[in-house]
Amino acid sequence: VYQELCTDEERKSGVWVCEKQDLRLNFMFTLSAVITNTIALPVGVIMDRAGPRIATLLGAFFFFCGNVVFGIGIENTHVDTYYVGFVLLALGGPLIFLSSFHLSNTFPKNSGLILSFISGAFDASSVPYLIYNEAFPNVALRTFFWSYAIIPVLLVIQCLTIAPSSSYEREIIKNRSTDEEGDIMSPETAVEPEDDGDRILGVMFGKSAREQIRSSWWIFITIFLCVYMTRINFFIQTVASQMLWYLEEHDDAIRLATTFTILLPLGGAIGITPVGVLLDRGGIFAASLVVFGMGLLFGLFGIMRSYAGQLVAIGILVFLRPLMYTFVGDYCAK
Repeated sequence: VYQELCTDEERKSGVWVCEKQDLRLNFMFTLSAVITNTIALPVGVIMDRAGPRIATLLGAFFFFCGNVVFGIGIENTHVDTYYVGFVLLALGGPLIFLSSFHLSNTFPKNSGLILSFISGAFDASSVPYLIYNEAFPNVALRTFFWSYAIIPVLLVIQCLTIAPSSSYEREIIKNRSTDEEGDIMSPETAVEPEDDGDRILGVMFGKSAREQIRSSWWIFITIFLCVYMTRINFFIQTVASQMLWYLEEHDDAIRLATTFTILLPLGGAIGITPVGVLLDRGGIFAASLVVFGMGLLFGLFGIMRSYAGQLVAIGILVFLRPLMYTFVGDYCAK
């Protein structure tokens, strides 16, 4: 993709990704990442008003169209189906992913483990592309993406047959004490958190969207998430360029970038159980300390000009990313 942007000298030198090609691909990722994150609010509105089933079906539609359009592979001065297809994939992903969060309420005591499975599946979603790139390099890009369009079709079938039509809601024990006149207290003022050791549970239940967004609970987690995810997404987007800049050895940089591509989905899968146990047994406070510590270590090792330091940074990040997604999802759910 975009190889025509490379100069003859760059082609002869055998560079992995030439400069203009890298910039075009990075902008595609940046644009799609922005869309993926900004669509989260409309997705929430759709789930509240129409339910997770409609949101999932809408996401499957966008995801199907994204695979078809990206596979067309037309790039000229008038149209670039790579950009259009990637944006459509970015629209469909959050609709499918966020619509599954409510499933963690099926077993509240193990909500963290369930969310970690969902986040692990999210991280592992890049595995098919990795397998295609490494094992089937001779298969045309169009063939792969058009074949992959079967996934949203299967999702529609699952959604219309066995998936719940409405969101699962967590049961909260309410204090039914009465005032002097014997009137039962309102749920908003009578929420008694479940006895699972998490003091955060239920503090925002019964509050309007405006009250929740204006609360410190929302403001601080939003700032926290923005800082961390900006750093993580920047690393993912520019990993090859960063490795070349820090190590100044082309072979080492490419080796580390390839290692990161392989470890990123594996980290999400391997970290499912530890992340779930941490959230279910340790609670939000313990998980926040772990996330903070891992983020600090990743930042320190990530600026080292050594192969070992960058390898450690990659090892931390592949576990930090699924932990971040699961931690924030569990925080919001509770």
